Amino acid sequence: MSNAPKDSLMVKQVSFIVVVRRIRTLGIAITVGMAAIYLMGLLVISDKVNQEMYILNISSLIILAASLPLVFLIRKVLLKKVNLSNFQTAYFNAHIIPFAFLDFTALFCITTNLFVNPNLLFATIGVVISVAGMIYLLPNEEFFEEIKSRI
Repeated sequence: MSNAPKDSLMVKQVSFIVVVRRIRTLGIAITVGMAAIYLMGLLVISDKVNQEMYILNISSLIILAASLPLVFLIRKVLLKKVNLSNFQTAYFNAHIIPFAFLDFTALFCITTNLFVNPNLLFATIGVVISVAGMIYLLPNEEFFEEIKSRI
């Protein structure tokens, strides 16, 4: 192994912390975006509910709830591929891909339940599930200790 400064463990750890902070910033921005859509939807929600479209409301919430285990599984699989030589891209992708998938299903649920066929309860449950999922997906700096042991 080379003793060049760019190969030192401390430099890699600092780089890892920078990657973690970028991912956290992006995750927080996505979460704020979901909350903003929800809050804007509350301003324009109507009382014209079409009972025949109730299946759309419930199915969008079910899709969101069912996506959580899939999102966590995707992240777990992608995190297994992370090591010291590829952490900048692999660790970033292990979070961004689940973020995107969760964001899509969350926005589908929130917009369906606020704009298409108003259902405040389902929209609120959807935003709570989404925010909780995003908080769970946020990276932590302690993961560096785990990848340090991988060769």
